[in-house]
Amino acid sequence: MNIYPNESLQQNCCSPCYVPCPIPGPEGPIGPTGPTGPTGPTGPSGGPTGATGAAGATGPAGPTGATGLTGSTGATGATGATGATGTTGATGTAETITIRTTTTSEPGTAAAVVDVSGGPDHVLDFNIPRGDTGPAGATGATGPAGAAGATGATGATGPTGDAGATGAIGPTGPTGPTGETGAAGATGVTGETGPTGETGAAGATGATGPTGATGETGATGATGETGATGETGPTGEAATIQIGSVITGEPGTEASVTNSGDDNNAIFDFVIPRGETGPGGGGSLDVLATVDTSAQQPPAGTPLTFNENPLVSGVSITHSAGSPDVVITQPGVYQATFQATATPAPGATIPAEVTVRLYQDGVPVPGGTATHTFTSSTETATLSFNIPFRAAAAPSNITAVVENDGVTFENTAMTVVRLGDA
Repeated sequence: MNIYPNESLQQNCCSPCYVPCPIPGPEGPIGPTGPTGPTGPTGPSGGPTGATGAAGATGPAGPTGATGLTGSTGATGATGATGATGTTGATGTAETITIRTTTTSEPGTAAAVVDVSGGPDHVLDFNIPRGDTGPAGATGATGPAGAAGATGATGATGPTGDAGATGAIGPTGPTGPTGETGAAGATGVTGETGPTGETGAAGATGATGPTGATGETGATGATGETGATGETGPTGEAATIQIGSVITGEPGTEASVTNSGDDNNAIFDFVIPRGETGPGGGGSLDVLATVDTSAQQPPAGTPLTFNENPLVSGVSITHSAGSPDVVITQPGVYQATFQATATPAPGATIPAEVTVRLYQDGVPVPGGTATHTFTSSTETATLSFNIPFRAAAAPSNITAVVENDGVTFENTAMTVVRLGDA
């Protein structure tokens, strides 16, 4: 006896379920297939769906397929409305760039750009290596355009180069021998004393002694290297000089010259002290004013020149137009007043220092100095000094010497006044 717990087999066995059924006999031969019977009704669905099995391991990636054709570009979208205009930013400070030198070096050397002055007025020196000439290669196919790379950071500014050495100043030639002093003039007759006494006649001026022989000219110092030529600036308005007021000061006060105009239209006002009254008559004042409105750029160690003499009184101070020398022809105590407008020359290295010094017979006069330091290539400065000095012998040459290169002078003026005997 067999037990058939399966429901499908139960239908062919006895009822109720799980009862003994007869033991089947041996299987007979298969008979011919009978005609297909009509389709029976669909039986009830089977039992509940079994649990989903675990996912199998991912197989290796297949080879990449060929890239599909690029689709056509879509139509351009409509332009959006224009946004409101932003506020205007603050005006930036303009910087300048001057290319000074461009040097071609040998192939394989490093290229370099050196900022020799720094901002805001840059002066650049370029060193660009020459490329090797290779054989002409075949032209390769043009590859697709790559994406634009990000902008690299700005490199650091290179160090400023050292300034060139200043040419040496040639030695000053020896001073010629002093001429003999002329005989003193006779004293004028003293006028009678009255309510207002008459001024006695002035004594005759003694004859001027002969001028000593001129000393030999010293050897010229070696010329320094010429700097790069700066860009030509715009033509400025022609400067003018006028003589303003001339005031007589009290005896013993300092002489002075002031500019009541401006750098382009100078008006020089003079204050000249009156001489002490001598016995029997009034004292005479010797004064010389000399000016030059043109632009001058003298090398270091060179005196400034003066091309006009707007005021000359007396014979003890002389000057030849176009000369740098103011000549003292009589011993005594004198006072020199100097004034000039100075600007850095194009291409000058900033900061730049300028000094103008008063020289007497090639020797600096103590205290006769004007100095300024420029911090900008567009800066303008007024240099001046006012100093008394002694001329123990005559003739004696007075000059205003520039001690630095790269400075332009305009509206230069010097006044020399005789204060009295030494």
